[in-house]
Amino acid sequence: MKRLAALLALLLLLSGCACSYEEQEASPEQEAAVTLKYYLIGNQDNRVRTQVQQVVSDYVQPLIGARVEFVLVSWGDWDAKALTALQAGEHVDIFFTADWKSYARSVLQGAFTPLNDDSGDHGNLLEEYGQNILSGLNPAFIEGTKINGLNYAVPTNKELCVPQGYLINAAAAQEVGLDAQSIRTAWDLEPYLAQYKELYPSRYGYLTDKRWSDEPWADSFTAGLNYNLLSMKLAPEADGTYDETIYSIWETEENRAFAQLMYRYAQAGYIDPDASLAQYDVLSAFNAGHFLSYTAPLKGDGIKAQEMANASGNPDLRLIEVYTQPKVVTTTHTGGSMLAIPTTSLHPVEAMKFINLMHADTHLLDLMIYGVPETMWTFAEDGRVELIDSSWYSAHGGAWTMGNTVLQHVTTQEDPDKNSRLQAYSQDAQHHASLGFRYLCPPELESQMAALNNVAESYYNALLTGGLNPDTALPEFISRLKAAGIDALRQDVQRQYDQWKAERAS
Repeated sequence: MKRLAALLALLLLLSGCACSYEEQEASPEQEAAVTLKYYLIGNQDNRVRTQVQQVVSDYVQPLIGARVEFVLVSWGDWDAKALTALQAGEHVDIFFTADWKSYARSVLQGAFTPLNDDSGDHGNLLEEYGQNILSGLNPAFIEGTKINGLNYAVPTNKELCVPQGYLINAAAAQEVGLDAQSIRTAWDLEPYLAQYKELYPSRYGYLTDKRWSDEPWADSFTAGLNYNLLSMKLAPEADGTYDETIYSIWETEENRAFAQLMYRYAQAGYIDPDASLAQYDVLSAFNAGHFLSYTAPLKGDGIKAQEMANASGNPDLRLIEVYTQPKVVTTTHTGGSMLAIPTTSLHPVEAMKFINLMHADTHLLDLMIYGVPETMWTFAEDGRVELIDSSWYSAHGGAWTMGNTVLQHVTTQEDPDKNSRLQAYSQDAQHHASLGFRYLCPPELESQMAALNNVAESYYNALLTGGLNPDTALPEFISRLKAAGIDALRQDVQRQYDQWKAERAS
């Protein structure tokens, strides 16, 4: 009996101590606070999410009277799960959005709360509760993310200008005698790719993530189209003015010539034949250093090269950046990462206070990016972050999806001045004539929009990666685009743009 009593006492003691960090009973103060449901985009949900939201909640509750519940949805599941939840009217307080993740469409559907509408249900949330946002952001972010004069999401304070270019494998460049300063277009790489193929017959020198690095068009110009079918010229003319014509870009000589070049590269073995497939894993060859050039969006001052080299896990990989587009700020750049307050939010004021805090409080940002202090990360002697457990850091979408990057600490694998250098790079960038324009597809053209997306699914990536012979495939593609209604859509995009331009001039 004594042994049994002792065993029962031990079990009671263990049960009293067994509560995990996330399972602790809520205090009366915690129960009184509102809980913000925050949809994060990322790689995958995992076991540490509840620990992180606990430590974040404990920190922000005394500051804004709210706690947070993270809903972490992967990149691949975002449309099916997060957007579906939003459209179904589920309670959501903070929601990641971007021009490439249905921002304009969500606004058109009435899913997002206007943040600076003096006559709206919640008034001017930005002015009343977003002072740190307004004082910290480059005005181009605010102007570039407006729709019909109102902001429906708060941009992340990150790099404002994102030109395309190449990451060149420095070791491979030395082997083939490539001078990175001589590369301006994809055509310039051809003789070096030929030499690389001779040295490494089983490798593909031209790695591509289905990107055209010296594309002459403003990327993702027409909201609602999954592919860049309708766009404007990116670079200004010699006199500094912009061609503000909306082009059906696959009907142009520029696209035809590039498709022919990619097909030639593919036939020569410079491009992996699987490159156009959705499941193609371009990073395996990249991380191993088995390439000459890689298509990539860049950020200035060697930062992207450093980030990609660090992420590769390959200590021998050295990268050189080659820029193939001018420094021009477009609408897509300003709206590349934003946080919206859905109209289903139960606590829009607290949600704005939380987002505002993400633009002012370094400790909050460190918690959200790296997780629980001293358990998942600590500060190194030089003030940078030393990761102990990267479970959370590798789960979410990245520092660029959260608040103000200028205030964030960086890891010991990064340049301590990285974030300030990102801001400085954009200071002298030109503003595209279309900055702030977003196409809003009317209901009568939604069927054409869907049909065009379906047609592009079969051709777009394959033409950009050499998977189809453009001599036969391009005429087919154009014919099918016309049958799907691209001419009517182009005319409506031009009409809306001209109207937008006239309103700005008045």
